[in-house]
Amino acid sequence: MFFLYLIVWLIFAAQLDPGVLTVGILISAAVYWFALSHLRHRPERDLKLVKNIFRGLAYACTLIYETVKANMMVFRIVYSKHIEIDPCLIYFNPKLRGNFARTVLANSITLTPGTITVALNGDQFCVHCLNKEMARGLDSSIFIRLLRRYEG
Repeated sequence: MFFLYLIVWLIFAAQLDPGVLTVGILISAAVYWFALSHLRHRPERDLKLVKNIFRGLAYACTLIYETVKANMMVFRIVYSKHIEIDPCLIYFNPKLRGNFARTVLANSITLTPGTITVALNGDQFCVHCLNKEMARGLDSSIFIRLLRRYEG
């Protein structure tokens, strides 16, 4: 959190010279000390925040990669001479603990072309897929593994 305060200070100062940096370090340290002593802030939260930021970036990169890959599959289906669409509904339980992780997974599935999250009842997902190939492995996808790691 200290570094976040310092970054905000430097953004608002709009210059980077030794005097501004020194004053920024002192003020950031004072604000951080105040947060620790009076606002019940704990350094463990900072470590968790940093871990979650990196996990979020990894998830976003994975989502972009999987979206591009699914776009190519849909592109092949649409532009093939014989359109072989075999739509199916699959039901699975990803065994995610929190509502946040379930919501992120449902939205990630819907953002990926060729799949739509139709329903989410408790822990049970209902997903519509354009063909069986897209449905294969959905219940053990990289999204689920990353979200489980995020949940700890």
